[in-house]
Amino acid sequence: MCPFWKRHSPDSSIAQEKAILRQIYNSGVTGIAFEGGEPLLRKDLAEILAFSYSLPLHTSLITNGTLLKSRIDEISPYINGVVYVSLDGLEKTHDAIRGVDGCFKKATSGITAAAQKVPVTINTTIMSENIHEIEGVVKLAKELNVRISVAVAHEYCNAATSAPAAKEVRAVARKLVDMKKKGYPLVNSISYFKVIAGEKNWKCKPWSMINVGPDGKLVLPCYARNEYATSVSVLETNVKTAISGFNWNETLNCQKCNLHCYVEPSLVLSWDFRTYASWALRVSI
Repeated sequence: MCPFWKRHSPDSSIAQEKAILRQIYNSGVTGIAFEGGEPLLRKDLAEILAFSYSLPLHTSLITNGTLLKSRIDEISPYINGVVYVSLDGLEKTHDAIRGVDGCFKKATSGITAAAQKVPVTINTTIMSENIHEIEGVVKLAKELNVRISVAVAHEYCNAATSAPAAKEVRAVARKLVDMKKKGYPLVNSISYFKVIAGEKNWKCKPWSMINVGPDGKLVLPCYARNEYATSVSVLETNVKTAISGFNWNETLNCQKCNLHCYVEPSLVLSWDFRTYASWALRVSI
């Protein structure tokens, strides 16, 4: 589980948010996912999403789900992408990892409410603390009639949870491949599961996805390498200029993480057929 909610940074103003979104759109980006912290804590979130939607950007949201039921009517008109809800296990495990009793029930209630209005995908991170329940969470996604995306934990310097042993990951990855073939609603490609099992090589292309911090500054080259440290402000520098001016040589052979948000697009851009089919054609191969 990422530790970035612990960052102490003030919310940007509506005007700043719109300026950042305009810069992102003008750079050629076609889709965006708003994350946190917890984005639903912003009372003006609907206005921000509405502006993103109007540009137009393919607009998604990543949330812990606890406020989702109470706010889905307000935000759903501006979600033309996906609402991603983080679940770290089944009820007891999820609440223990999150440190808040009852948050599992609030999250699943939010999933049920949101799924009536927008596409919903559960985000689950495989950790030592929950690896024994990953199959159960996939089955829960099927019961809730939503999709699920699975990733392996990255050991950030101040994360409270830990990545499981390679042998354990390999075993659960093979089970996930079997579940995907059986029709469970896993959005990950089979190639991704082979990567985390250590059965497939990949070459990272971190420039395929840009991250912008709450201060409007780019995270370069990615948040796995520099723990979300920001650099160039998109309010002061053209996004294309900042990206093209960065020395990407340091990432040429990087495999610091196996995060699906980097692995999957990198595989697509490497013309991996299974991943391309899973993403572009939305079929299971």
